Amino acid sequence: MFSPDRYMIGGGMSGQLFTLIGVLVGAVASYVGGALMERSRWRRQLSTRWDERRLECYLRFADAVKRFTSLAGRLAAGKGLFDLPQPLAREAGLELLAEAELERGYAFEAVLLMGDAESISAARSLQRHAWVLEQFVRDMRPGTSDDWMRAFREFQEKRDEFYIAARNSLGVHAKFRLRSEDPAILSPDARHL
Repeated sequence: MFSPDRYMIGGGMSGQLFTLIGVLVGAVASYVGGALMERSRWRRQLSTRWDERRLECYLRFADAVKRFTSLAGRLAAGKGLFDLPQPLAREAGLELLAEAELERGYAFEAVLLMGDAESISAARSLQRHAWVLEQFVRDMRPGTSDDWMRAFREFQEKRDEFYIAARNSLGVHAKFRLRSEDPAILSPDARHL
């Protein structure tokens, strides 16, 4: 019997070869596409984990600074430098302040490890201004209640700067209003109305 394919040089083989090449190209493309998607998903998960840890560090540091400066404020009230309803006696307060300073230091180490450059710089500036408040209550810095209030406002500005840097580091782009721009802060204090 006569078969035309038999006399065609490579006729059947070339079709099979093209099919085999097509299958190989498809398999390689599928593998590469899957690998790239898996890599992208892994990076996204890793980024999310780091962001969660970074958030925890920033929150812990902000909380430690808040505790430290709240104690400093209560001690300042005990010295007549600040008007707070719960003044703190010097002896008991200085020991609590020392404990709060240790916690602030531990929390700052986490910021150094996990934070970006801007957040670390803002955290350093914030803690320097917190230490100024401590110097007032430890009698290391002389001053009046006006000096205390000026130092306290500068501390609050540095706190806002830290919050902005931390929010930027975490990708939080919602508007943040500085204390100096907030109408609720600029209006008269309700406690004095």
